[in-house]
Amino acid sequence: MNENGGSVHWADKKEVAVLSWQLRFTSFVACYFPVFLKNAIAMAITAFYFATMKKEREASMSFLKKCKEKASLLDSYKHFLSFSLSLMEKFYCWSGRPAISQIETQQDDMNELCKRLEGGEGCLMICSHLGNVEYLWSSAAFGKTHVKRKFEIYPIADTAITPKQNNVLNRNTKTINANSISIEEIALLSEKLAAGNVAIVAGDRISANTRNRTIPIQFLGKQARFPMGVFALACALKLPVYFVFALREKDLGFSSGCKMHIHKASCIMQGNYLERKRQISNLANEFAKFLEYYCLKHPMQWYNFYDFWA
Repeated sequence: MNENGGSVHWADKKEVAVLSWQLRFTSFVACYFPVFLKNAIAMAITAFYFATMKKEREASMSFLKKCKEKASLLDSYKHFLSFSLSLMEKFYCWSGRPAISQIETQQDDMNELCKRLEGGEGCLMICSHLGNVEYLWSSAAFGKTHVKRKFEIYPIADTAITPKQNNVLNRNTKTINANSISIEEIALLSEKLAAGNVAIVAGDRISANTRNRTIPIQFLGKQARFPMGVFALACALKLPVYFVFALREKDLGFSSGCKMHIHKASCIMQGNYLERKRQISNLANEFAKFLEYYCLKHPMQWYNFYDFWA
């Protein structure tokens, strides 16, 4: 597993020791094995990591107890298994195999987003480590979208956390490093988005270099810290913001369809800089409410295996 545990900041944890051939084997399984064998292999691998990763088990139990009245060790194992399946899904997505019919859109703001992109206007998307946003990212990269025109997705992420996994995934998009994004890069990104492209960034993790710039928010009954930088970026870009959640219909089914939820933020980043800056906290709180709502519906698809409230 590549998630992180304990009270140590998640960005300080190293990628779990794994050889490249093991990741390539996982990729091969995800792409070519029948579903029942994928599930069987995922269950066996999960059992090993579940038995050996104490801090992650504790983090899993702590999270599940916030979402459910009761949480057992079996629930925690299922939580780990859901993560194993999501890793296989990543490889499957970046093989280009998923059909757009596997992604089920909802009666939300998807149509508005598509119309915006059809018109050549870009936006910022804020995702999370709930579910598997790779479905959206890879579908756009392979041109499998509900938008007739081609557009690019520019992901912003901490590229140093899982280098081996990123190398094997071989995503055909360039990732902007969240830890070293410069004013020049933001200006260039703004130009790309103005040309009708999309930037996507996770709003539930604090990067290594900005761990002191956070926004405290009540989340699942307890105060948690959310990254200020993500929501400040929205302030700088002055574009509409959409919250996106890609969730398996069945938490523990590899062949399960993916439900794509798109919500346009009600906070509008307009006016001068000070006026926009006042909206940063409101935007973060709005995102946290959506995240909490979907966590309670799909707690097994939460992939932050560390003390989120530390």
